[in-house]
Parts: sequence; structure tokens; C-alpha cells
Amino acid sequence: MSRRGPKKITDSQHKGDGGIGLIHMLIYEMGHVWHDRVVDAGIDGSIELRDPSTGEMSNRHIMVQSKASDIPFSGESDDGFWYLCDDEDIEYWMKADQPVILICSHPKERKAWWVHAQPWFEVPVNRASRRIDFNKATQEFVGDFTGRLFAIVDPHGVAHTPAAERKTERLLSNLLPVDVPDLLYVAKTKHTRPGAVYAVQKESGLRFRSDFVLKGGRIYMWAPPEGTALETVPSGEVKQMPFGELADGDADAHRLAVWLLKAALRQDLRDDCRWNNLRKFLHFRATIDLSERRIVSMSGRERLVFKGYYQHRDDPSRPAFYRHAALRTHFSFTDGQWYCEVLPDYYFSDDGYQEFKFADKSLAKMKRIEKNQARLSETLMWVSFLMGEAAPDLFYEPPERILDFGEPITFELDRGITDKHWTTPSDKSDTNDDADLVDSGSADDQMLFAADDFDEEDSQ
Repeated sequence: MSRRGPKKITDSQHKGDGGIGLIHMLIYEMGHVWHDRVVDAGIDGSIELRDPSTGEMSNRHIMVQSKASDIPFSGESDDGFWYLCDDEDIEYWMKADQPVILICSHPKERKAWWVHAQPWFEVPVNRASRRIDFNKATQEFVGDFTGRLFAIVDPHGVAHTPAAERKTERLLSNLLPVDVPDLLYVAKTKHTRPGAVYAVQKESGLRFRSDFVLKGGRIYMWAPPEGTALETVPSGEVKQMPFGELADGDADAHRLAVWLLKAALRQDLRDDCRWNNLRKFLHFRATIDLSERRIVSMSGRERLVFKGYYQHRDDPSRPAFYRHAALRTHFSFTDGQWYCEVLPDYYFSDDGYQEFKFADKSLAKMKRIEKNQARLSETLMWVSFLMGEAAPDLFYEPPERILDFGEPITFELDRGITDKHWTTPSDKSDTNDDADLVDSGSADDQMLFAADDFDEEDSQ
């Protein structure tokens, strides 16, 4: 009888098994199901995607080819590496009816990276080279990227519309109820443009007022003009008018009401914010010495509302530009109540006043790197600012305001969707040297993101 010796598992088999084990664990942590293949012909197994909130199986599968190694892959560095595929494997993958991903791993380090094989090799130059280039920052197989996997296997969302779970959820909207004064003051005037009214106010030597609207040969004001910079603007008797008449009137009257509410907001915030007629929003004014300014948000954290960034090319002692927190608003009237929709934005200036020549590029970059949490925190900052100081002390005298903003509208639900199961995962490629532009904050609530022609003088 011949003697064959002890049973052995080769190093290659052992590494391959380690790679499969690592993939199995990572898939399990994401809430999906791994299926091994007994016979391997270019595919080691498959991922069956599962709705983590309900446990329902989607019957959507992604084929997986695993390549494991305990030594560095070709050209491997901290940034990436490349892998040379066999022609036979590529042909097999490209004929598959289901998506195929290649996962390269270092099982001992518990590190893996992945690529969707078919779109990569549909590019002729990639097919000819048989080479796949991996970027470690953007292609790491780690965390929960369920959305990206479903996008591969089910791009039209047929099988993975998330089901609402039974959970208590509080939704905080960006709609604030607004209480407005009962009366307006109306008079005839010879002035037809706001610029002319500001010129008259400048001659008066008194502080500018922004709480007015010109329409149809009349000036509509939120306070009597006597003793103010608007005193000489009316050319006839000043009469009182119920504001409710505008809210209950036709489309033109309603539009006038909205203009008046926006004018009132400019007046209320004039000490802190400047109206930008080009951008059609309010933004925080620069500080006197151009130092940064912070405002406490509704979440209790401070938010930057004015700050300089980077060094100026010609003068390293001063910033290249300044970022101002800005606010767009929309007023609406529903069921006898006025509401203000709070929409945060940003303004970029050269010197705290003039717009930065690369403002649009800076804004685009800001929007690209700003995540949902920062957007929520910025909204809560403006909500807190509009509502005023919640608990003034004995030495604090709140400024007089025309508009009185209430608590944001909230909704209590008994069902909800866990964010990580439906939001797009953060792409690590967004991490860059500009991340400090985003002033991160925190909040416990989720956010529902539910004709001006004023040439306001800035020398107020």
C-alpha cells in the first residue's frame, strides 16, 4: 500500500480562503448575505443584497472574484496599486448577465479594495492592458456602502426602495411661523425708485430705513415716517392700513405683502446683515477689524458666520477671501398664518464687502464638500438668530424688531427610515485641503428640506 503523506493546504489556498473569509465578514457587517461557490470558474461567490431594515431579500446578486495577497500588490503605495487580470477571467466577467466586482485584499491586515469589473473593461485601453488601477481612498471595501452596491445591481431602484421602520422620529422643518404687525402706513409719493428714496434719506442725516416698498405711486411702511429718515418721502397724508387686507387680497396684494415682509426682515437684521441686491440674499457683515465672528446655533454649538481663508497671493499677511454666512428666505401664507422658509447660503468677498472674483467657484467647492450635517447646523444657526436670544439676562435689551419668529414647525412620526440605508455614502475623495471651509456642527433632529428691486445703500 502506497504512502501519500500528510494532508496539506498550500499557502495560495490558505490566502485565498482568508480573502473569502474577510469578504464574508464585511458583507455580514453591512447586513447582506454571502454565498460561496463550490466550483470556481472565475467567480468565487456572490453577494445577495438584503434590506437591512426589514430583512427582506432583494433577489439581486453581485458576482465576486477575490484576489488575496499577504505581500504588496504591484506598484502598491499608501495611495493605491494596480492588478493585472488574466484574459480568461476578463472574458468570463464580460459575458456575465450579472454585475461582477473584483476584490483585492490583504487578509492579515483586514484591508480590501474593490472595482466594478465590467464598466472598467468596457474602456478599450483598459481591456487591452488587462490592468485595473485601484485608488485606496475611494475604493476601500469598508463600512456600509449599501447604496453603491444597489446602484450597481439595481440602478432604477426597483428592488431596494427602503421600507419605513416602526420608530419614533421627530422631523424639524426649516419653516418658522411669523407674527407680523396689524397695521401698515401708506401714503402717496413722487418717488418711483428705491434709490431715490435712499438719496432722500441720506440728505436727512438720520439713520436709513429699509422697511418700505414703493408700488403704484405709493409708499408702504411698517412705521410712521415722522421723525425718521423717511419723513419727507410721502407727498400726502399718511394713512393706516390693516396688513391683513394684503394677505387676503388678490395675487398682486399678496405679492406686495411678501415684499413688505422681506423689507421688514432687512430692517430687523440691518445691524448684522447686509442686503446683496445682486445675489438677492442677506449676508453677515464683515467685522470692523475683519476678525472672525461666530453665532451660537439652536443646537448649542457655535457657527462661523464670517471668516477669512488662506493667504493672499500678493500680500500673505491678509486672507485671500472672506466667507460670509448668507440667508435666502421665502414667505408664504397658509391657513391664516405667515411662514418663513429658511434657506442658508454663502457669500464670498475680497475685503469683507466687494464680491470675490472667484466667488462662484468657491461656492461650488463649498457645496461639494459640505455634507448634510453641516447644512442642518447652518440652518439651525439662522433659526436661532431669527428667533433672537431665548433667555436674555438683566443686562440684555433685545432690539426692536418688526417680525417675531416662532419655533420651527416639527412633525412627530411613528415610522422612519434609517439614514444609512437610503442616503448616498460619503465619498472619501471629497476629503481635501479645503475641508476647513466647512464648519461642522451637530444636532439631534433631522431636517426637512421642505420680485425684489431694491438698491439699498450700504452706508447705514
